[in-house]
Amino acid sequence: MKSFCFEPSMKETLRDLLATRALRIAKPGEWFTLSTGSKSKFFFNCKPVTLSSDGASLVADAFLDKLKNVPGPVRAVGGLTVGADPIVVSMMMRCRERDVHVESFLVRDKQKAHGLKDRVANAPPQGTPVVIVDDVVTTGRSTIEAIDAVREIGCNVVGVIVLMDRLEDNGAARIKAKAPNYQAVFTRNDFPEIGEAETSDTTHSGQHSISASQ
Repeated sequence: MKSFCFEPSMKETLRDLLATRALRIAKPGEWFTLSTGSKSKFFFNCKPVTLSSDGASLVADAFLDKLKNVPGPVRAVGGLTVGADPIVVSMMMRCRERDVHVESFLVRDKQKAHGLKDRVANAPPQGTPVVIVDDVVTTGRSTIEAIDAVREIGCNVVGVIVLMDRLEDNGAARIKAKAPNYQAVFTRNDFPEIGEAETSDTTHSGQHSISASQ
């Protein structure tokens, strides 16, 4: 791998992009309803960053920097569509630039009903050491679904890297119980505006709920 470092200034720029484009904080008296059914003052939709021309390269650098912390060789990275898709693609572009020899794959929501009827697109060979990537972790469901899918085809999951960990619903703990070397580029603690909104809003979380997908 060509020498590079994800500088603090780069992380701060990426944080600011997420705060501006991905983070949504409910207005006073309003709360988001997540797909889990729980209520929250904040919601992350990372696609406007991971799918942007200026955000994608920073995301790739952040993930490749974390990838260096995974012990042993990593031969492929991938995750569940669609959260992982832009992360995987941007990583592959950066890998070529940095002379990193890593393949990629994507895990479908469900197995194809035609053709090869595969669940994992561009599936790595059995025994391949792989890292699972994802954009947001709440319960860890989508990440664990990807872990289980690639293990079913015989791959060895050696690490997990996510862009944002909400630090709730035991998501990280559930993932760590399934796979080693869990890392998050950011957590909710990197966004003090969340805590400020939660502290200032004294209304009951059941009032004025706003639907959100998480």
